[in-house]
Amino acid sequence: MQGEGKFIGKRQIFIRFAGCNIDCKYCDTLESKSFDTGKSYSYEQLNDEIQSLMTEDFHSLEITGGEPLVHAEYIKEFLNTYPYPAMLETNATLPDNLLLLKDVISIVSMDIKLPEHFDDQLQWKQVYLNELESIRIMQKENMDYYLKIVVSDDTPLEVIQKILDDLTKIQSDDILLVIQPVSPMEKWTDKTHLFEISELVGKYYPVSIIPQIHKYMQID
Repeated sequence: MQGEGKFIGKRQIFIRFAGCNIDCKYCDTLESKSFDTGKSYSYEQLNDEIQSLMTEDFHSLEITGGEPLVHAEYIKEFLNTYPYPAMLETNATLPDNLLLLKDVISIVSMDIKLPEHFDDQLQWKQVYLNELESIRIMQKENMDYYLKIVVSDDTPLEVIQKILDDLTKIQSDDILLVIQPVSPMEKWTDKTHLFEISELVGKYYPVSIIPQIHKYMQID
């Protein structure tokens, strides 16, 4: 079951790729950051696994990681061979790889990383520039996508405003932007700040506050 974002509550089959190309502080799947985890599947083996999990309420594949764009060639060939509806969950920091998937992915769920997610601010700056380039690509190619920002109770409004200013220069104003509060909510000493962020985003884009419901339901 999808526990966050636009398709929350939908029955998805998760395909989790090992390895990530960035090192941010907020990661809810630390075990998948290493390229040494997981196992290899042929396209046929992966399809067999998917079919073994298939149910009548199946909505789509959730292609996640780690960072799945590291494996863009594999994903492209698999979905060309087995054209399932598929959502790509990505940090979008590999824009050229994202472009490879424009014809096989149904929708992109893209994280926008914040400066607070990194110890190395130079790394964050490059990550952010790559994310903006990915948005330009999705706009140009008319890809279906939405954005997600993980926020905390001390995320500065000035940071959110700067991101909104940059976004309005390159994308349409009807793109959903999901505000995802870092969990558990016990970490929040001032929950009113969450609504301040939502109010700010709402001046520019459709906005939803959606926590990670699967954690509340204790579903992996």
